Amino acid sequence: MPRKPSIKIKKPSASKKANMGGWNMNNFSTTRAQLFAPVAQDQRRDLSPRDRVEMMRRTRWGDRNSGIVRQILGDLTQYAIGDGIRPQSHCKNAKLYEQYFYDWSRKCDITNRFSFAQAQSILLRSAARDGDSFAIKVRNASGDPKLQLVEAHRVGNPVPPEKEVPGMHDGMMFGAYGELVGFNVYRSDGTSRTVFANAMMQIVDMEYASGARGTSILAASWNDIQDEMEILAMEKIGVKASADVSLVLNKKEGVIDENMAFELGSMPPSNGLGNMAVQMGGKILALDVGESLTSLQSNRPSPTFTGFLKSIQQDISRGILPYSFVTDSSGNTGPGLRLDIAKADRTFQKWQNLIIEQLCIPSWGYVIGDAIANGDLPDDPEWNKVSWTTPKRVTVDAGREAANDRADMELGLISASELYAQRGLDFRSEMAKRAEDMAFIINLAKTSGIPVEMLYKPTNIQPGTFAPLAPNAFVDPEADTSSPDALIDQNEDPNSAD
Repeated sequence: MPRKPSIKIKKPSASKKANMGGWNMNNFSTTRAQLFAPVAQDQRRDLSPRDRVEMMRRTRWGDRNSGIVRQILGDLTQYAIGDGIRPQSHCKNAKLYEQYFYDWSRKCDITNRFSFAQAQSILLRSAARDGDSFAIKVRNASGDPKLQLVEAHRVGNPVPPEKEVPGMHDGMMFGAYGELVGFNVYRSDGTSRTVFANAMMQIVDMEYASGARGTSILAASWNDIQDEMEILAMEKIGVKASADVSLVLNKKEGVIDENMAFELGSMPPSNGLGNMAVQMGGKILALDVGESLTSLQSNRPSPTFTGFLKSIQQDISRGILPYSFVTDSSGNTGPGLRLDIAKADRTFQKWQNLIIEQLCIPSWGYVIGDAIANGDLPDDPEWNKVSWTTPKRVTVDAGREAANDRADMELGLISASELYAQRGLDFRSEMAKRAEDMAFIINLAKTSGIPVEMLYKPTNIQPGTFAPLAPNAFVDPEADTSSPDALIDQNEDPNSAD
């Protein structure tokens, strides 16, 4: 009896096969271009020094040549920094500390060229354009505390590559636990030196926890920026070419003979058409049968191109500042415009907080702490308690916003110091000025013998409230006004019994 063949069941084995997954974005498609992107990894490895330097080279070129790039960077610096972010101390020696810091901030950098407000603008613009910027706490020849401004291209790995230090990435040294230890800064002669982390202030808007250096805010928009400049340049050439041709001669056949060329010339003889034009005025052209001279009307730039250019500009500003804020606000009104202004204001506040946390607070601690240690300022346990006053916030309706702020302050929703800070003013300084003004008004009222209300709020005086003053109803400035009896009502008879 024949044996039955044994049937062996092959176990399924895992093999690499292309199949459709549950995430459609990961599936292969012939209608879309494949993305040439590296695998997901730490941002330090993803952003190589070469990529960062190339990115910085392009964005700096755009800052010099692109109008929309300069507009974005200029608006960011102007509305975030303005005339500078100023300190407001909260200790008993606040006035003394603030004055000392103000005197230092007038020429705060090592070159004695920039004020603290200028340093803030330079560092913020560089950080937004290049990805990050730096300031080093240094001392001049006299030992005074100063700041040395360092641009992004001055921080990098040692050169040549064989001098690289383990744990260093793109000029930043990290410890065994990922803590920042120091920076490698290039000198002008090509050498480099190490600056410890506690002496270096890095201005950067970090987007990755695994990152080391920052990326430009224009990185995602650079291709659109370059396309916009090239397309606009080519269209301008086309417009110039169309404007250069004004008349077109239409011919059925043949060429222009000598007689016609002679007649169309600018200086024909006296028996030609030129003599007739001189006598009758204007120009006379003689055309053969089948010929016509028409004026060329250019249709460039077309409305389609204008809309296409607007679409590119919108994509450039997307994710940075609203298009209506940067380029054109004519097509956005009402709630949409207020929403764009609010978005822009949030962006400015974000960069203001970065400047305060990464530059202003360390600078205050460096300068005031050094002065206290040297005995130039009295010691105070709360010397490091300081807040910072930012410039006036951008708004689309100043009157409406001011009315809302006054109502919020009356209800106790915001404090008076916060309201003054929103307008770029210091509460205590303004109150001191107001006290001086009120004291002057009271003294002037006493000296002049008129009610205070007439000087302070003359618009609130109702007709008939105060009697008209006599011509001699003024008090002698040299008279004794310390007691009420010294002031005599000039409208009454001083010799009367009453």
